[in-house]
Amino acid sequence: MIRPACIFLFITMLVDGASAQAQQSIYDDAARTLYSHEMYGGPLIHGDGWGITFQYGKYATAKDRNMYGIDIVSMKHPKEIKSFNPNYQDARGYFYGKLNSMIIVRPTYGRKHRIAEKIRKSAVEVNYVWGIGPSLGLLKPVYLQIGEPDFPYQTIVTERYDPAKHFADNIFGRASWFKGLGEIHLYPGAFGRFAFNFEYAGTNTGIRALEVGVSMDAYAEKLPQMADLEDVGTNKQFFLELYLAMHFGAKSIR
Repeated sequence: MIRPACIFLFITMLVDGASAQAQQSIYDDAARTLYSHEMYGGPLIHGDGWGITFQYGKYATAKDRNMYGIDIVSMKHPKEIKSFNPNYQDARGYFYGKLNSMIIVRPTYGRKHRIAEKIRKSAVEVNYVWGIGPSLGLLKPVYLQIGEPDFPYQTIVTERYDPAKHFADNIFGRASWFKGLGEIHLYPGAFGRFAFNFEYAGTNTGIRALEVGVSMDAYAEKLPQMADLEDVGTNKQFFLELYLAMHFGAKSIR
């Protein structure tokens, strides 16, 4: 006669075996999936601005991808403080002492290495990422609306900001950001980043990830973002930033 304890033991062994097989199949499916490339992009924020990133990765091995990408980000000066003309409620805010608005374009090459594999849909794949490339600093001059002759203003004219003749008492407000696009000046430099990438998509081919890291843009000279005025601050040559990026995309299977 078969005892109940033996039946319970037999059922337990079957359940454990099925669970082990199921877990093994998850590992096997992940191990057998061979990817050719991945593409993703999304918003990026850092300590002094924001932007967008687009990345293309080509698999070199099961764990390593060669990465090619581009970032376009804004870069504010830490001393940018918005001011308003107190005499006119409809005046647009401006940044006193700001000579140029700065945007950086970063074509990059790098590497992405998988540290921890995602073996379940609810798990997270962990990678580290590095990238290097040129840093193209684009500086666009700031234009302001200037009141003439003195308060109360009789006319408002648009002029490129000149710290020698534009002061708080004759600045009505900022002009359109698009004014001065034809006067952009290029400052070439170098860029590097290192980050950890956490991919949590619920499918094998989907990409949804958070990337947290540090970046550096370096130039041969200080970039003239701000005028040489008291309490405005000094311009910078090196831009060290912590950043956070959100990625959305997909992987292609061979």
